[in-house]
Amino acid sequence: MSMGLSDRITLALVPLLARLIIRSLHLTMRISYIGFDKYRRRIEGGSRIILAFWHGRLLMMPYSYPGRGITILVSQSKDGELVSRTVKGFGIDSVRGSSSKGWFAGVKGLLKSVQAGRDVAITPDGPRGPGSKAQMGAVQIARATGLPIFPMAFGASRAKKFRSWDSFVLPYPFTRGVFICGEPISVAKDAEADDMEAARSRLEDALNGLTERADRYFSGR
Repeated sequence: MSMGLSDRITLALVPLLARLIIRSLHLTMRISYIGFDKYRRRIEGGSRIILAFWHGRLLMMPYSYPGRGITILVSQSKDGELVSRTVKGFGIDSVRGSSSKGWFAGVKGLLKSVQAGRDVAITPDGPRGPGSKAQMGAVQIARATGLPIFPMAFGASRAKKFRSWDSFVLPYPFTRGVFICGEPISVAKDAEADDMEAARSRLEDALNGLTERADRYFSGR
């Protein structure tokens, strides 16, 4: 299916504008990194990881990753293409697929990335929600690869939270930000259905807890 002129302009300009906004925000922000010791040691030691975060905290996540190469799973929609082109400018590869469409192809792409020595990232509630509810994808990737899942959250002292399905967060310029990394979650390669559900529930609880902590970080509560 061919694209119209407006679609081509959108796909060319929106990622450029998005990268400009993200980089400008980062330049004006003071960011703290909490709980990163295990995460950094594993990456810097050459071991692979799965990075997981809620869809609504996607914007600043390029600055949470200290490694040499990561691949993110994005949807096959037009919005997914915009995300893919945006993150490419940060050296982040992407594969296309979601729980609703193209999941098998997306999983194959992530597994190939792991085999090529890359880390992988996934939003367990994406691409359509419900928000803050983990699907099974990250757990399935963890079982297939043996890699640990590191849950991550971002918060800001001042930010706009949109009334979207994912409660998307846009930090204001010249504010303070925080990334909080949780304990890794491992899934055995012989994990059965009950084990998988338990891991999925742990991931969901971890992400929600970290997100709440990040949102309260600057209020002192």
